[in-house]
Amino acid sequence: MKNEQGEHSVAAQHPGRLEFANALRGFAALAVLLSHFAGIFWVMNPVICDLLGVPKLANLPERSDFLSFVGDYCIVLGQFGVSIFFIISGLVIPFSMQNSSRLNFLYRRALRIYPVYIAGFSFAMLTLYALSRYKENGFHFSLFGIFAHFGIITRAPAGVPRIDGISWTLEVEIYFYLILCLLGARAMRFGFARHIMAMLVVAAVAGWTFKFDGYPTGVQIASGLMLLLGMAYYSLLNNKVTTGEFRIVQILVCILIPILWLGVAQRAEYTYQWMSGYMLAIVVFHICYRLRDSFTKNRLLGHFADISYPLYVVHALFGYAIMYVLVEKGAEPAAAIAGASLASYLAALGIHLAIERPFLRWSKMARQGATCAQAGLEFPAPVGT
Repeated sequence: MKNEQGEHSVAAQHPGRLEFANALRGFAALAVLLSHFAGIFWVMNPVICDLLGVPKLANLPERSDFLSFVGDYCIVLGQFGVSIFFIISGLVIPFSMQNSSRLNFLYRRALRIYPVYIAGFSFAMLTLYALSRYKENGFHFSLFGIFAHFGIITRAPAGVPRIDGISWTLEVEIYFYLILCLLGARAMRFGFARHIMAMLVVAAVAGWTFKFDGYPTGVQIASGLMLLLGMAYYSLLNNKVTTGEFRIVQILVCILIPILWLGVAQRAEYTYQWMSGYMLAIVVFHICYRLRDSFTKNRLLGHFADISYPLYVVHALFGYAIMYVLVEKGAEPAAAIAGASLASYLAALGIHLAIERPFLRWSKMARQGATCAQAGLEFPAPVGT
């Protein structure tokens, strides 16, 4: 289906129409942070202690009713945030590919991803080293394992277990970029039939992976459905699909998710929460999309959108380490969460100012012609969890 308006897409004509996505990115960053600090740290504390390489905490303080509620549904909250990030990425990355060669696109994405990740991950590992000295129990992470993480997608081929627990989303993002580069300009011309075919292929590969290669990898591949849904929004904005065709694509995603998680994957304790987080993200994103003309710039959410990537990279290990020490010293849950949140925010802000901004300027200098700035979202940050 050709764009009836020629060279001028809907997004290009209305630069502010994707402000809703920027606001959602800031909200999603806060949702993920709350999920980890108010939920995961408490309900999965033995796992978190193993992740940090420290002895398990003997006693956890009692949480308030609100924090207990958040803990009960923390997977919903976290996967909601992750799914929002994926949908946004699928929507805006094609804009970044416009008027750009494949190598130039990959070069600019590498400038956005790797410097911040390497800086944030290194900072987190220094924190864990300091924690090991504080606990006098030795540092359990090898230099080879740490350096294997720097390449992100180099970790798994090197046979290194994931240290940070959250870089799986970045692996998904990078493979998404590579696939888009293979598709080239065809990725920006996806019509209805190609969207349907792509989703069925992703679902089939994810189903096979769930059955024969394990749950974690299956989840990563199945997350591609959210990226493809974002691409369908891009096609809708650019008149590549009709509203009716888009609804069919949207319904297909909502059908494939429960089929994969309930009918194919081995049931886990949080299966329903994981699936519910995806569904909630689909609903919330679509409501905001429908109301996109009503969105104006929100300074607070915009600020958290700006620092969402360094916050994603640094908050988990760094924040968990701070919470571990504070709880061990007798801090109440709310105080531990507040302390870790503030420290993570300051660390993310520092990385944003010292690393992310300079490389963002470098990335802009490398840009060839108009890209996703047309959509009001310049060089979207990679996804976070």
